[in-house]
Amino acid sequence: MTKISNKFLSDKIRSAAAQLSQLYKPSLTVVSSVLIATAAVTLSLVGTRHLGILEPVELSAYDQMLRWRPDEKPDPRLLIVGITEADIQKLKQWPISDRKIAEILQKLEKMQPTVIGLDVLRDVPLGEGREELTKVLQKSDRIIGVCLVTDGGPDTPGSPPPAGMSANRVGFADFGIDPGGILRRALLFMKPPIIKGDNSVEKHLCNDNSQVLTSFNLQLSLRYLQKYKIFPRLAADQSLWLGKTKFKKLKSNDGGYSNVDARGYQILINYHSRSQVANKVTITDVLQGKVSPNLVKDKIVLIGYTTETVKDVFYTPYSGQQQKNQFMPGIVVHAQVISQILSAVLDKRPMFWFWPEWAEILWIAGWSIVGGTMASRMAHPWKLALTFAAILSGCGAIGFGIFLLGGWVPVAAPALALILTGGSIVSADRFNKSAYGKAITDRVKQVFKIEIDQAQKEQQVADIVESDFFKELQLKKDELKSSKKDTSEKTPSDPQEITLGAAALPQAQSEADEFLAQLQLKAKQQKQRAAATASESDSKTESAIDPGASASSGETEPDEGFSDLQARAKQMRQRRNADKKIEEQDLSGK
Repeated sequence: MTKISNKFLSDKIRSAAAQLSQLYKPSLTVVSSVLIATAAVTLSLVGTRHLGILEPVELSAYDQMLRWRPDEKPDPRLLIVGITEADIQKLKQWPISDRKIAEILQKLEKMQPTVIGLDVLRDVPLGEGREELTKVLQKSDRIIGVCLVTDGGPDTPGSPPPAGMSANRVGFADFGIDPGGILRRALLFMKPPIIKGDNSVEKHLCNDNSQVLTSFNLQLSLRYLQKYKIFPRLAADQSLWLGKTKFKKLKSNDGGYSNVDARGYQILINYHSRSQVANKVTITDVLQGKVSPNLVKDKIVLIGYTTETVKDVFYTPYSGQQQKNQFMPGIVVHAQVISQILSAVLDKRPMFWFWPEWAEILWIAGWSIVGGTMASRMAHPWKLALTFAAILSGCGAIGFGIFLLGGWVPVAAPALALILTGGSIVSADRFNKSAYGKAITDRVKQVFKIEIDQAQKEQQVADIVESDFFKELQLKKDELKSSKKDTSEKTPSDPQEITLGAAALPQAQSEADEFLAQLQLKAKQQKQRAAATASESDSKTESAIDPGASASSGETEPDEGFSDLQARAKQMRQRRNADKKIEEQDLSGK
C-alpha cells in the first residue's frame, strides 16, 4: 500500500512539474534571449568605451548638463580686476607697462586684500618702471605671481616668474586642455617635464624637473584659507586634504573619459557660473579711485587680461551653442577654480565624484536589460517607440539628477545599450517569424532532433545487448544446444517426450538464432544510419526540398525497427516461460 501511495505521489509531482515547465517555457525563452543580448551589448559597449570611441559623446553630454545647471551667485570672496580693450585704448599702452602694473598693485594693497594674484607675465621688462615693479614685488608678501611650464620641447622652455619673487609666491598658470580645445580639468600640482635635445635652455622655476610646482589658483586658495587655520596635508594614498575635504585625484577613465592624460594632480572643474563668477572692475577704475574698499578688503583680488586681443582665453563647456562670448578669459577660469576650492572647503559644496568601473558596467547592463525586456513584451511598433522615447528621457533625467548632486556617470553608453538591446530583440523576433527564418530554424531543429534520436536508439541497442535478458537468452541458446545433444542420445523409451523435445528444441533454437542475428543487424543498421544522418546534416546542398519528408523517414524506420525488436523480445520471453512450464511438467510426470 505504501509503494502504491509513493508511486501515486511521485506521478503527481512529475505531472505538475511537466505542466509548470510547459507554462513557463515561453517566459524562460524570452529571459534567456534578453540576457544573452544584454551580455553581448554590454561587453561591446564596455570595449568601445575603453577604446575611446564614446568619449566625445560622453563629453558632449557632460557639457550639455553643465549648461542646463543653473548659475550660482557671484562669489563674494573674490574680485576680478580686468585689463580690457577699453583700458588699453585709454592708457595708450600695449602691453601695459611695468610702471602701471606697479601703481595698480600699490593702490590695491592700501585697501588691505587678503592676497593679490597677478596673472600677467613679467619675465622680461615691458615699458618703463621695471625697478619700481621689482621693489613692489619684493616688498609685499601678499602678491602671488605666475609662470608657464615647459612642455618638454626645446622651443617651448616655459616662462619664468617675475624677477624678485620667491618660489613660494609663484604658481603655474597652465591647464589641462581636452581634445577639441575645451577646458574641463584643472591642475593643482605638477612636475615639469624634462627638456630634451637642448642643454643650453636657461633653467627657471617652471622648467626645473627636480621639484613639484603648485598652481596659481591653489596658491591663492591656500593663502586665503590660512586665516581659517586650514592647511594642506597629504594622506597615505597621496590625496590632497584641506580641512575635512578631500580633493580626489582625477583618473584616466573617470566619468566619461577614456585614457585621458591624467598626469600631475588634476581635478574636474566644477564651474561656478557662465557669466559672473565674481565682482569685476577694470584697471582704469582702480587707477581713478573708483573702486570701493569694501570690494577689496579681506578678498582675493585677481589681476589679468580679459580682452581677446591677448590669447589668454579658453573654450569651456559653456562655449557650445553661443554666437558671442564663446571664450572665457584665463583670469576668470582661475577665479572659477578658486571659488570651487573655497566652496568645497568652507561651504561644503560637493566636488565631482565618479563611480568605480564595476558600478558603471552594472549601470549599462541594467539599462540594457530594461530595453530588452520592453522590446520582448511589446509587439506594436508605435507603442514600442513611444515607450523607448520615455525610457530614454528617464535615463537622461536620472543622469542629470546625479549630475546635480555632483556625480558624473555615463549617459551615452546606457542610452545606446537600451536601444541596441531592444533593437536586437525586435530584429530576432521578426527573423524568427519570417518564412526564411522559420525554415532555417525548423531545419536546424530537425537536424539536431534526428541526431539526438539516433543517439538514443544506439544507446537503447547497447542497453539491450548488455542487459540480463540478452545474456540469459545466450545462455538459453547454449542450453538448447546441449539439450538437443542429450535428446539424440536417449533411448526411444518415451516416444511422446522425444517427439515433443525433437519438435520444440530445434524450433526454439532456430528462433533464438534468428532473433540474435536480427538484433545484431539492427544495431549495425542504426550505426550506419547515424553516420549517414551526420554527413547529411553537414551538407548545404538544396537537395533537402522537403525537410518534413526526410525527417519522417529518419524517425519512422528506427521506431518501427525497435518496435519489432521489442515485440520479438517479448515473444522470446513468453516462449522461455512456456519451456520452463513444459520442463516442470515433464519432471513431475517422471
